[in-house]
Amino acid sequence: MKILLAEHSGFCYGVERAVRLAKDCAGGEGKAATLGPIIHNPQVVEHLRQQGIAVAQTLADIESGTVIIRSHGTGPLTYTEAAERKLQIVDATCPHVRKAQTAAQKLTQQGYKVVVVGEKNHPEVQSIVAWADDGAVVVETAAEAAALPVREQMGIVAQTTFPPQRFDEIVEILKTKSSDVKIERTICTATELRQKAAAELAGSVDTMIVVGGKNSANTTRLTEICRQAGVRALQIETAQELQANSFSDTKTVGITAGASTPDWIIEEVVKKMQEIEQEINQDVVKLEEGSIVKGKVVGVRADEVFVDIGYKSEGIIPLAELAFPAPANAADAVSEGDIIDVYVLDADSSEGAIKLSKIKADNIVAWDKLDLALAEKQTVEGKVVEAVKGGLSVAVFGVRGFVPASQVDVRFVENLTEYVGQTVSMQPIEIDREKKRVVLSRRILLEEERQRQEAETYSRITVGQVVKGTVRRLADFGVFVDIGGVDGLVHISDLAWHRVKSPDEIVSVGDEVEVIVLKVDQAARRISLSLKAVSRDPWFDLVDELAEGSIIKGKVTKTTKFGAFVEIAKGVEGLVHLSEMADRRVNNAEEVVSAGQEVPVKILGIDKQNKRVSLSIAQAQQDTDRAEFSPFLSNDTKGLGVTIGDKLGHLFKRND
Repeated sequence: MKILLAEHSGFCYGVERAVRLAKDCAGGEGKAATLGPIIHNPQVVEHLRQQGIAVAQTLADIESGTVIIRSHGTGPLTYTEAAERKLQIVDATCPHVRKAQTAAQKLTQQGYKVVVVGEKNHPEVQSIVAWADDGAVVVETAAEAAALPVREQMGIVAQTTFPPQRFDEIVEILKTKSSDVKIERTICTATELRQKAAAELAGSVDTMIVVGGKNSANTTRLTEICRQAGVRALQIETAQELQANSFSDTKTVGITAGASTPDWIIEEVVKKMQEIEQEINQDVVKLEEGSIVKGKVVGVRADEVFVDIGYKSEGIIPLAELAFPAPANAADAVSEGDIIDVYVLDADSSEGAIKLSKIKADNIVAWDKLDLALAEKQTVEGKVVEAVKGGLSVAVFGVRGFVPASQVDVRFVENLTEYVGQTVSMQPIEIDREKKRVVLSRRILLEEERQRQEAETYSRITVGQVVKGTVRRLADFGVFVDIGGVDGLVHISDLAWHRVKSPDEIVSVGDEVEVIVLKVDQAARRISLSLKAVSRDPWFDLVDELAEGSIIKGKVTKTTKFGAFVEIAKGVEGLVHLSEMADRRVNNAEEVVSAGQEVPVKILGIDKQNKRVSLSIAQAQQDTDRAEFSPFLSNDTKGLGVTIGDKLGHLFKRND
């Protein structure tokens, strides 16, 4: 295998200058940080970090010291803010980017509407726009250029790494939008040289390796240029991504690198390819039907996937052989760059690409994983495919499994269709490879989690504590409330301060409530709760408005052998003892009153400690009668004038 290196590759002058300026700040006085990654290469950024040069996202992240403006540049406001924060500025902006910024600023000052030809989200483009007072328009395609309105004056600036041919095409369209067009062709010549050299090399090799950061725009364009030349192109960041099986049938390999790739990374790639060359020469891979090999996804279409398995031709996975359940689109199952296991269906590539199956490979590997999960009680994840009779059908490791309805949840689930489409955690409980039977349980994991929550809840809960919970179930005798993985019981008598006939008068399933812990029995796993105790008993509020000795009307609620209960306010009852029923002797309360009858009663006493009110019907009647007759008694005494003593007293006198 022959290995060729592109004439122009790796660091350009602007990138080399930026990295050198950043390195010069290492070890100096105070802290130094770049405002954003110095270049689009994670290995270089990490190398600088190890030397003490941090990466800050905003100026606010740099309290003091030195701020290094990255090679992509920044807007004018950044310089102003940095000066206000008294930060030392090291400007590592690429000279070509600075030229584009200056051009945009000058055109804006001259009254031209600035159009930046480039990628909207690229930091370099954003910095150029900032120098045009944020009034520039960015276009990336010919269609976007054609959609622009007509302008009286238009100034055109280019992203320094933009493809020259595409720039020229867009400029021709923009010329039709204005009669006064100024063009600043700010494309970096170093970028043009790298792209031209990559295209020339791609035309003479079997495979191109493009080295650079995955977020680097110029590296991505180099990859596109190589593929447009009709050659297989692999974009990598480091030599560790290279695999020998990707070059088993390759005679010549070309290597190029983006402008943000340092020489030492390129050298590592060349060295790795030399090692792969020796490995291939020593052991030529033979492909056999029925074998499982690893491959790298190099192309994804709607109905098929192309995989590089290191053979003389790429393999194809049809949509039906891609995954279970079958995806609507291949991109839903895999992405370009994924490393996957594939099963060789047909190793004869004389009629085209090798036929592969991911489902069969996944299936073989899956059974080993399932056996291990069963043996070690491991948790597996699967997607619910459909609700079937008796449970759920799930896809786990690409194999169809079954979750019985009794194993779906700790409680009975009436509608299993609500799980369809969800990814759930489960544990295998039965694996039969020969019968292709996989039975799983979600309930086991839920119960384990519930036990963990129970232990945690019991360890922290105390009597008298107010806790929040969710109403889970209603019963005739009360309500079950989940207070953190544990259900506590609110007895019907503790739901409200007034008499409750049915719990649904107070709460519904799903309600969020606050309750007070009355009793905790950890051994019996029982917790008693109270809903009513969270609020003050309204009985006390009502009796506070009542006064001993006052006469009020009430309604007889029931009679007993020792008296009658009379409701004198909503929720407040008092007892009229038999001795207080009437002026005469009463043997049975029903001799005087009956349930539902309204009667006047006198409040004899209020016992707040025992919540008791003593009443009297007899004294209420006496006080009422006395009030009626007292005026007459007073008037009669004043009108007599003569007493019996005055008339007959002499008859009782003794003779001396």
